[in-house]
Amino acid sequence: MKNKYRYFLSAVLVCGLSTAVAQNLNSAYFMDGYTYGHQMNPAHGYSHKGYVSFPMLGNTNIGVQGNLHLGDLIMQRNGKTVTYLHPDVSYDEAMDGFSKRNKMVSDVRLNILSVGFSTKKAFHTIDLGVRSFAGFNVPKDFFEMTKALQNKDYDVSDLGVRAMAWVELGYGYSRDLKAVEGLRLGGKAKLLFGGAYANFSGKNLSLKLSGKDKWTATADASLDIAAKGITWGEPKQVKRTDANGTEYYEEQIDFENVDVKNPGLGGVGMAFDLGAEWDMQEMLPGLKVSAALLDLGFIKWADQIHAENVSKTFEFNGFHNVKTFDNQGSGESLGDQADRLGDDIEDLYALRSGESKGKATALGATLNLAAEYKMPFYDKLSVGLLSTTRIQGVYSWNEEKLIATISPIKQIDVAGSVGVGTMGARLGFALNIHPKAFNLFVGTDCNIGKIKMTKQYVPQHSKFNIVAGINFPFGYTDKTKDKYRR
Repeated sequence: MKNKYRYFLSAVLVCGLSTAVAQNLNSAYFMDGYTYGHQMNPAHGYSHKGYVSFPMLGNTNIGVQGNLHLGDLIMQRNGKTVTYLHPDVSYDEAMDGFSKRNKMVSDVRLNILSVGFSTKKAFHTIDLGVRSFAGFNVPKDFFEMTKALQNKDYDVSDLGVRAMAWVELGYGYSRDLKAVEGLRLGGKAKLLFGGAYANFSGKNLSLKLSGKDKWTATADASLDIAAKGITWGEPKQVKRTDANGTEYYEEQIDFENVDVKNPGLGGVGMAFDLGAEWDMQEMLPGLKVSAALLDLGFIKWADQIHAENVSKTFEFNGFHNVKTFDNQGSGESLGDQADRLGDDIEDLYALRSGESKGKATALGATLNLAAEYKMPFYDKLSVGLLSTTRIQGVYSWNEEKLIATISPIKQIDVAGSVGVGTMGARLGFALNIHPKAFNLFVGTDCNIGKIKMTKQYVPQHSKFNIVAGINFPFGYTDKTKDKYRR
């Protein structure tokens, strides 16, 4: 595991290389025929009486978004792909791409199997799928420090990396509420089976200049990892020099010795989705409003290991040996340089084993608020506003989206959207084809402007997602028949 910190640096790059936050296909929010509308609002109404998904391919949704792009980290120099640390990339040019707070979040949703069916009074859904979340929050000072450690003080706070993976089994129920005309309520209960969880929180890191090319370091950081059978393994003894120049040894986690014995189910939990739709036909013809609160829940982990920094002040003189991430010509390889930089980061935070115990972690909740208005001159065309807010601490984000949806015939829905929010501006598109025999949908969101590519044809922007799937619906509802009856 000598490449341990190659993985740390790669985690930053992989978020960009994923090229696709799976926030569901939000551009399809107002499509009656969209099979997976219940994943955005469990009260979603349907144009079909039911459906069965294509196993594994029913709904694949992979996405990443953030205000930090792959193009800020990787660029072209003299025909080669290099990182912002390369000496041919000036300090000013490298820093120009970073914001004061740089964040990126990535979600993956893979539906293994999904079934929906209507009864006399309600619509039911059963889902089995795999989900994961990864996010990081990096202050600009961190990039300044790694690019060129200069003779000045540094204060890096709120550095964080989090990841979690789980399997989800859900049952959804929705129905019209007769007491209020046009009101439909829905809910979903989900059993969660945890795979693994990791969270690094660097609350504060201080580097104060104490001499030529020498700094006094203090840190406040912690690391939690949850997985079945995980252990830290044997620690290592690290030689330190305190602020007075006295040498001493301290115990520190050796990431090369981290081990997982008898891997398996890491934890269990529950979550709930709640939603409502109100077709206000009696009050204001053509207007429908809706709201949903998703992923209200947690996972309780059985095996969890904890680490924290030693809370001591010591002399630090790292980052001077980082020369170039260039695996061609002179200089060390990318892997060797990543290891060297990673060792310096490890020395900075100096984590040691803490008390290990079971821990519950909350999912990131999502709030959807929407209003849709059908055009009076053509009721198969609607314009809607959708506000989506992810509530997840430093990884929170929001987006406001304007969506136009048209259903020229009952078998086809098309939507276009434009959105702005925490992560910038995006354009979206969705196409849903749903005749009697099958349902095929595809959609995408991408940032506004030119999408730059690396030599390997990897998008260099971190606001891009694509959703696609195929399912098999059956039977139209009476409301759908009335809508398209000539």
